[in-house]
Amino acid sequence: MAIIKIAVATSINLGNDEVYYWTYALKLQWNYFDHPPLVAWLIRASTLNLSQHYELTVRLGAIISSSICTLIIFRIGTLLNNQRVGWYATLLYSSSFYCSIIAGTFILPDSPQMVFWLWAVYLLLKINRSIAAGEKNLRDWCWFSIMVGLALLCKVHSVFLLLAMALLILFKHPRLMRYIGIYIAIFIACIFFLPVLLWNFHHGFITYSYHSERVNIFHTGINVLSFLREICGEFFYNNPINFALVWIAVLSPGYNQNRLQQQEKQILLFCALPLMLTLIALSLFRDTLPHWSGPAYASLIPLAALKLEQWSKARTRLWIGISASCFFIVITLGLLVINYYPGTFSANKDNLSFGKGDPTLDLYGWKETGKVIDSVYRNENQAGKKRIKTLVITKWFPAAHLDFYGCHNNQLETYGMGDTSDLHQYIFSNQLKHKPSYGDDTFYILPSDLFDEAVLEKIKNSYAHCYPPITVPIYRNGAICKYILIFRLENYQGKL
Repeated sequence: MAIIKIAVATSINLGNDEVYYWTYALKLQWNYFDHPPLVAWLIRASTLNLSQHYELTVRLGAIISSSICTLIIFRIGTLLNNQRVGWYATLLYSSSFYCSIIAGTFILPDSPQMVFWLWAVYLLLKINRSIAAGEKNLRDWCWFSIMVGLALLCKVHSVFLLLAMALLILFKHPRLMRYIGIYIAIFIACIFFLPVLLWNFHHGFITYSYHSERVNIFHTGINVLSFLREICGEFFYNNPINFALVWIAVLSPGYNQNRLQQQEKQILLFCALPLMLTLIALSLFRDTLPHWSGPAYASLIPLAALKLEQWSKARTRLWIGISASCFFIVITLGLLVINYYPGTFSANKDNLSFGKGDPTLDLYGWKETGKVIDSVYRNENQAGKKRIKTLVITKWFPAAHLDFYGCHNNQLETYGMGDTSDLHQYIFSNQLKHKPSYGDDTFYILPSDLFDEAVLEKIKNSYAHCYPPITVPIYRNGAICKYILIFRLENYQGKL
């Protein structure tokens, strides 16, 4: 699977989120506008301190993390029953689009989070077994809290792991409320998360004010479209076959299960259902992203593997085979469409917005865009011309793509002009860059599929003159898929 992921990682450009998280790694901090810092640390490590500037090295941390996850999911399945169940769980995990591609090939905060999430789930199962044996294993409690702390350094919703621990104690082992070990565990997890809180304290808790706006359910009506998108996204992201097997296992009565196995099924549900139900409830009012529920579904994969163990080998082979086939067919078709579909899916053929609405263009044409920027830079910085130092940007995408593919090899910087809600981390990175000076010239470069006339008008107000754009076509399999629009802006007037 690692070899397959390496092939995928080297065959398509980095996506919007991936290059954005790469910009995190340019300056390591204890927190960033959107997320805690661990994804930045992982990228910094996988690129050997940013010395290896390739798609594969940026994504390598995700691939390694996913490989570790397959080992952990095997151990969970083995702990629940036997090695065959562990093997089934590994196969189902590997055929999940979320586990193997979204978090397992693309570099996201989910990538390292899944390692620590699954490790914490495994430790919670071990702790329950220790309790059943009359032991209070402080070492496992401490390791559990460390895994939760590291998961919190990936994504804040890892706090649901602490909720799972609380549900286990409340409903299964209430006597443990007097055990000092659980309070030590909570304290250790809080210590890990303390730097994130301190960073937010010094920055007006900007991360949580931003995310609270995304999940605020007040002053909004029922959003049926968001709800359907969440449900359908969960269905497809986790592989439709896996999704069905998980819910068959969850809803099936626990025949032939001893008391310990029933408890372990409930622990996995404690780790999954609160997060799932929270996201479904939020989706009724606000837009959510289906991959947010990925850790919850991954926690239930061992239950699906247990269910397969109860079936005949022929039936189990059939379902696993269909799941794997679905995975490989979709991935193969996806790569072919992204790299070889002639032109664009979009019906918009106007030069300034050519390709708008085609999601495959997020992963295609950026290397060519980098060559365009390199050509512009070299042409404009010839002897006798006013030196161009910055490219003005208005949103974090495609700003991060311009940084990775275009500015990295030149003495160029992107400088953000716009609202905090559009610039995100670029609000802070602006402070480390050359601020445009009165009279400076610059370029505003973006692909046609992301062009917005209203945004351009705002930028033009900051400059004395804006030339009509130069349009450079980007081809896919012999047909134009989008244009790169190059607006020259002259004589900065000192207005942002």
